[in-house]
Amino acid sequence: MAYEVTNVKRGSSVIRCEGASTNNISLANLSSNISLETVSSASIKRIMWSTGGSITVARGESPNTIISLYDSGEMRLDDIGHSVANGGDGKIVVTIATGGTCFLEVSKTATYSMDLNLLWN
Repeated sequence: MAYEVTNVKRGSSVIRCEGASTNNISLANLSSNISLETVSSASIKRIMWSTGGSITVARGESPNTIISLYDSGEMRLDDIGHSVANGGDGKIVVTIATGGTCFLEVSKTATYSMDLNLLWN
């Protein structure tokens, strides 16, 4: 698997991308339960990476590069009250050239539905 997503309902999602790959993460991939949570936008608030080449993060259906990463490092954008949301309502595309690992923590805007089965049990 080139990527995995760990979701928390009403909370952040963490995306892990691994190896030389291009990973297309849709907003639906950021939902903890697509029948109860509909994600309408996402903003990148933390990034951790390590690569011998380069990593790019792009947004949108015709992806525009918004972040270019080299070597290794960490950006804790939320610590300074910032996030990167260019095209926040579009997919996130992470491309890792020559190998490496990248973690993105994203905040999300979503609407929620109630599970009616919970009312009757």
